[in-house]
Formats: sequence, structure tokens, C-alpha cells
Amino acid sequence: MCGKVAAAGTKSQRVTVATRPKEYPGTVEPPAQRRFGRFREAPKQRDRGGRGHEIVKELLVCSACAAAHQEKQAELEAAAKAAAEEAAVLAAQEAAAAEAAEREAEKAAAEAEAPAEG
Repeated sequence: MCGKVAAAGTKSQRVTVATRPKEYPGTVEPPAQRRFGRFREAPKQRDRGGRGHEIVKELLVCSACAAAHQEKQAELEAAAKAAAEEAAVLAAQEAAAAEAAEREAEKAAAEAEAPAEG
């Protein structure tokens, strides 16, 4: 990342630069026929599959660059978390405003339907 040549004998570190979401299908196999005796097969494990992330690109970097990258990732994660919290607050405010408008509309409809007492 920095383009410098590290001194001999220093350890490099791997930094994940890009990932992608991945869905792993499960295996659906019929159960194997049972054999008896000393030639029996071991039972097979069933794989349920699942979801995860794959590493697309990974770099070998010096320890200074790895620390800088880790700090940058922490800042990005904190910013994403703050944005998600702000979006949740805005959604709650919009829901409360919509609920209040609905109550006002019901109240106005009830007043319009009520016979005028004079």
C-alpha cells in the first residue's frame, strides 16, 4: 500500500481489501445403504449450506500499513453504524408523524359525522 520495500526478516500482514456476499447451497443426498461387517462406510455429514462473505482481494502489507488500514476500517464501520442509527431515528419520527396525522384525520372525520347540536 505504501510502496516501500520492507527490511529483510520483517513479517508481512494480510489485509482484506474487497469482499462479496456469497450464498452456499446445502447438499441433499439420500441416506447411504447400510453395510455391515468390517467394510462398512462411515455415515456422511449433511451440509445445510448458509450465507457468508468471500474475500475477493487481499494484499500483503507492512505492519504500519496494516495498522493504518485497520484504523480506517474502524472509522468506516463507526460511520456506517451512526448512519444506521440516524436512519432508524428518522424512520421512527416519520412513523410517529404518520400516526399523529392519522389520529387527526380520524378526529376530523368524527367531528364531521357528529350532528350539530345547537
